[in-house]
Amino acid sequence: MRIIYLISFLLFPLLSCAQIANKSISVVSSYAVDQNSSWTSGMLQKQKFQPFKQNSKVNIGYNKDAAVWCRFIVKNINTSQSTKTWLCFNNNHIDSLSLYDGRLIKTIGDRTVGQSPFIETLAFELNLQPGEEKLLWVRVKKETSFLDFSYSLEDQAYLESKSSQKTALTSFFIGMVFLLLMINGILFFMTKNKLYGYYIGYSVLTVFYTAITTNFAKHVLFPEFRFFSEGRVYTGALWYIALSIFLGYFLKLKENQPVKHKLIIVLGGINFLLILTSISLLVFYKGFEFRYFFVLGYVVFLASIVVLFLAALTHLKIEKTQAIYALLAFAPQFVWGACLILKTFEIIPKSLGDNWMLFISLYEVFLFGYVLSRNYIDIFLKNNELMQQVIFEKESSLRAISEVQLRERRNIANIIHDNVGSKIAHIIHLFDMKNAELAKRTINELAEDIREISHKILPKALDEGALISSLQSQISSLNAGLTDAKIELFCYDFPDKIDEKWIYDLYLIALEVINNAIKHGNAELITIELYKYPKNYHFQFTDDGLGFDLQKTSKGFGLENIEKRVNYYKGNFEISSVKNEGTIIQINIPSNR
Repeated sequence: MRIIYLISFLLFPLLSCAQIANKSISVVSSYAVDQNSSWTSGMLQKQKFQPFKQNSKVNIGYNKDAAVWCRFIVKNINTSQSTKTWLCFNNNHIDSLSLYDGRLIKTIGDRTVGQSPFIETLAFELNLQPGEEKLLWVRVKKETSFLDFSYSLEDQAYLESKSSQKTALTSFFIGMVFLLLMINGILFFMTKNKLYGYYIGYSVLTVFYTAITTNFAKHVLFPEFRFFSEGRVYTGALWYIALSIFLGYFLKLKENQPVKHKLIIVLGGINFLLILTSISLLVFYKGFEFRYFFVLGYVVFLASIVVLFLAALTHLKIEKTQAIYALLAFAPQFVWGACLILKTFEIIPKSLGDNWMLFISLYEVFLFGYVLSRNYIDIFLKNNELMQQVIFEKESSLRAISEVQLRERRNIANIIHDNVGSKIAHIIHLFDMKNAELAKRTINELAEDIREISHKILPKALDEGALISSLQSQISSLNAGLTDAKIELFCYDFPDKIDEKWIYDLYLIALEVINNAIKHGNAELITIELYKYPKNYHFQFTDDGLGFDLQKTSKGFGLENIEKRVNYYKGNFEISSVKNEGTIIQINIPSNR
């Protein structure tokens, strides 16, 4: 933002060059309105003209077919040397401006091929000999629109300086906007976020409207095009519709303020309908009275500005930062648009000029470009943080798996060392003592022990989907070795054999829960219940042990590992526990059949 303010501060002096008045020329001017554009040059002497001075504005308001004739008596006061000056008209959007200098006729304007040498103004060159006095006539014509203008006599150096500065400033603005469009276009294709698309559409129309309003389009880009007067009105209306849609999406009005959102859409639709209707009438019925179209269009435009401004104020209570950005961007636009409308209806004497429009648009596009880019960076950083968390979770899961594997291998090593290892050593000793009969019996016992160990580690029946029989066998073995605790298993519509990948994990989870209840909970009764529903399997583990406070005690490594296993199969894991009242664990896993 500091860069934007710095650029604006550096460029502002370019718009305030000192005006040099040519004191060697005197001018007397007057004007008359030809309501039907029917006067000829021979009829001018009979008309009544009203005087007006340099830089004072002639405003005839809305006109349909009128033309304004201006009479200038210009004299070179200096009797010793000739002089050159430029007769300038400050409205760049006059359809045609014709200068009658004796038999010489020059025509420039929006609807003509002729072009002013300066982007800043419509200007005619005047050359006066020493002491020479000239009578000049200028016909000003603008069809079906509001018409106002003023004139002045300007020095060429001043006009060249102003024009070059305005051309440079407008070119800089358009170039920077296209740079922002390129950046946000990349962000749009990366994120598929509609907000970037709306910003691009709004910014493109801003470029078109600014280029036409500042006369850059006519003077630099398309000098042969003859319909910039209409293009300015229609592009401005479309630009504001696009701005309304963009701000509505930016402030999330559809979710937060649905009434204002609908109102903005309706007002935008009315404006768009007015554009289509007026274009059709201009093509097929040029004699139509467009006054009411202009009035209605400005009223809808003003209503839309008010609604958007109120929506931004209301949004301060919902999302303060976004609302402040919208107000900061929209407040200058609100002032400029309001002044334009009030000036059009002659409620105030003067509106903000085209240069203000240029700066406001530059500021607005830069601000939203900055906000959207910053939002993307914030989202990128948050996503990066989430990715780091995912990586951390994966690393934690790997560590957990490693710890489980290490613990299981240690258990297997202890079983083999305590049972298998000692019996093998005893068998070798029996063979050394040549007691083959006893050695054979011991080998049979060892084979039985190995089958039992294998069954404890992972029953062979699980490969056939026999979860219930595997659990029953293991629970029977555990109950045989328990003195102060009992394990019960109940099944409700649960199939004897199931074809699901998670049965191995469920078997190990059941053993883990039983171990936790006995070892940590000191439970006396552990109940396992298995249910089968049409779309899912339900498992419930209940014990009457010590329990724990879930708010104060973490789940621990074992329970977290169980939850991760269940989540892997898109299941649901819930645990409830009350201190000294036991624990209930419930698991739901969707059926794939």
